[in-house]
Amino acid sequence: MALQMITGEQHAVNNQSDSRQNDLPEGEGSVEPCDLSWDEGEFNGHANDNPGPGPTGQGNPNPPQPEPQQYAYEYDQGPAAEVLAAGHIIYYPFADREEWELTDWLIRNINQRATNEFLKLSITRSWTQPSYQSKHTFMKVIDQLLTGSEWRCELMHVHGDDETHVTDQNPGNDGTASDRATFSNELAYAPEKVYTDPQAQTRQYDEMRTGEWWGKPRFKGDKVAWPVYLTIGNILKEVCHQPAHHASILLGYIPVVKVDVDTFENHSVAGYHLFHYCMRLMLQPLVAAGREGVEIVCVDGWIRQVYPILVAFIGDHPEQCLRACGMENRCPKCHVLADQRGANTQFPLHNQEQTVRVLHAQASGQYPPKFVAEGLRPVFSPFWANLPHTDIFMCITSDILHQLHQGLFKDHLKKWCTTIVGKKCFDSWFCAIPIHPELHHFKEGISKIKQWTGADNKQLQRVLVTALVGTTPNHDVIQASHALLDFISLAQYQSHTDDTLQGLQHVLDKFHTFKNIFIDLRCHTHFNLPKFHSLCHYVDSIRLFSGSLDGFNTENSERLHIDYTKKAYAASNQKDYMIQMTKWLTRQEAVVWFKTYLTWCLGSSPSDCSASQYSDSDAGSAMCPNLNWAFPLATPYRIAICPHFPKKLVSYLIQNHGTSFLGNLGPGGNAYFVPTLHDCFDCFSNVRIPLWICSHPECANRPRKPPIAGQWETVLVQTDTGKKSDRCLLAGLCMAKVHIIFRLPPHLGLFPDPLTYIHWFKPLHAFDEDVKMFCFECSIWNHLLNTVVIPITHLVQPCHLVPRFPNGTFDPRWIHGDVMTTADLFYLNRYINLRTFEQYQVHRED
Repeated sequence: MALQMITGEQHAVNNQSDSRQNDLPEGEGSVEPCDLSWDEGEFNGHANDNPGPGPTGQGNPNPPQPEPQQYAYEYDQGPAAEVLAAGHIIYYPFADREEWELTDWLIRNINQRATNEFLKLSITRSWTQPSYQSKHTFMKVIDQLLTGSEWRCELMHVHGDDETHVTDQNPGNDGTASDRATFSNELAYAPEKVYTDPQAQTRQYDEMRTGEWWGKPRFKGDKVAWPVYLTIGNILKEVCHQPAHHASILLGYIPVVKVDVDTFENHSVAGYHLFHYCMRLMLQPLVAAGREGVEIVCVDGWIRQVYPILVAFIGDHPEQCLRACGMENRCPKCHVLADQRGANTQFPLHNQEQTVRVLHAQASGQYPPKFVAEGLRPVFSPFWANLPHTDIFMCITSDILHQLHQGLFKDHLKKWCTTIVGKKCFDSWFCAIPIHPELHHFKEGISKIKQWTGADNKQLQRVLVTALVGTTPNHDVIQASHALLDFISLAQYQSHTDDTLQGLQHVLDKFHTFKNIFIDLRCHTHFNLPKFHSLCHYVDSIRLFSGSLDGFNTENSERLHIDYTKKAYAASNQKDYMIQMTKWLTRQEAVVWFKTYLTWCLGSSPSDCSASQYSDSDAGSAMCPNLNWAFPLATPYRIAICPHFPKKLVSYLIQNHGTSFLGNLGPGGNAYFVPTLHDCFDCFSNVRIPLWICSHPECANRPRKPPIAGQWETVLVQTDTGKKSDRCLLAGLCMAKVHIIFRLPPHLGLFPDPLTYIHWFKPLHAFDEDVKMFCFECSIWNHLLNTVVIPITHLVQPCHLVPRFPNGTFDPRWIHGDVMTTADLFYLNRYINLRTFEQYQVHRED
């Protein structure tokens, strides 16, 4: 079993101002395997899977048939035995389904005081009549539910603080999420080698089990909380990323206290010792379990001899150095010198056994030269020293959020480009960038933004290069920016192959080739920074160990802080809050377990989407949840049943939609109807295919609000089905701007689908090698815009067209939304999303 551990930042638990709490789905507590997840008839054998070396084993294809008592321990004692023996209904200890649903809603949404008031209302007692009458009896019912390992709180006396404690659960007592029935289709038990070609020449890396490591025969303020989360690498990363699945559990809280410097050299060294001591307490059960193994009931009904091994430790650079016992001006993975971190050079990796020997020699007073040369800290008892089959330096994973988005891009590339172009000029360009459904519009520029989040940086990455084109005359600036943004985009792939990893290394080499331009322009003085050096480890980390890096992003743990820290603290009375937080988490965990049990019993998933969610829309065909790379002959769409602009005359469309609806149709444009000035059309403001495409004029807004600006989005349109490709989305497509989405009146003919009035851009032929994007102009026919009416089933997806901003000049009309009608040359933005970026890569290969 491959364990992944995530340490959150020192997180303020009494901060109630985080606006993300209202925008994210609910999720409560940590989840352990439910004892009621299996019935005796569900087990089909006993497999002692490879008790020898290896994180996991293969099941015996012909296992011996066991006696029933082999599984009787599941029901011999505790509440489960009482339920089955007494013949209670599946909702025990609740009276029925309605009472369970009320309990689930109360425990998730209402605090204890409000719960008590609700239960004492006359209408509740006379009509609802639950079996509990107060918050006390309510909590007693909750406490009857099954839960996982008990929380323990170990008191410690630290110089400088009266008393502190570390709170944790036992990671070796249960199988974390390995035996939960909800993961029956998302759990892997063996390594895999995946290839993209029939000849088995090109490897694919996505899940942890596809990396080289798994296939080798080895063992390996005031009120703040430092949470530590735990999950297992056997679970699919797609499931781990969804908090509602509870694939990650809270292992414990590390105390953050003031330490007396008289005992240690400084506060930092004292904090290092406290961290490693607490982690050693938390992970102590893994020592025996990793060496001797532990039998765990897995979701497929087999009992396996499992060896839980710590294989991944996720965190930012200071946390990585803290775990590796190294200084922050060194690399936590390799022996790079302190003054060579900006070089594009591979250095030897750290060796854990050798590092332990150096630390022990330093502790015994031998003072080895390697202690200073390798930049080690005086932490002589690291928590990982006794963990079996674990290499802490291999466990350190690359971090996309802090190293790429918040590090290289925000702290360096964005600042360099702003220095070169100028704040005022840059703000003007970003104000004029056309709108796109997946793009945040910086309507006031970027210089006024004081606090940048990871999401803000991702949005800015999508349009930075297009803003640089025309604003900076230096070719090397664009090339260096391109290379770094290409590296960031490729690193975010959810699945890698040998070819994509080769491309990742290529763009890294390219960046190092052009990076000195920023020194020449006096934007920076050196590149001797840890975040630049960390790029050298990305390719090896993906190929050897981790699969794709999206499964090891610290961005995932940021969401867990809300459920396991902020909500838990808010449920306490802020006095002796740590014990109350763990009690609240235990009850939340019990409710989630019970919900999982009901899902297994009833055979339905609580996350199933109701078909009524699209009741206000008219489906043109079956709605696909994911966009296929190859476009279909008829694109599925969703559009409102009632038009947003009903019965609009042709004169209104000509005046407000900026079109010549009657006299300027291109070839084939009048094949569907011949309108007159007196015809009325039902028009729509948007259509979903599957992303939203908007097309509406300026509209009135709420009182004291400015009017909503008109929006005419650009799309990719299917033009030549003979050129379509399963690999490349761009083949057989052209760009167009949508002006009107409407239905044909009955007296003009019957057409099953809505129509759209568009004007064409020229085909994708010209490719700008400097910008690495397709460039084109508006299509002209008879000295006017080339327009046509087509069914919306020909639309494939929105695209983002960005005008080429001329050097030294700027049209003020562009800020007010006229950029698409006044600009002459446009680029098809390759960075708008990873789908378009990948198709650019495929198109250039073809």
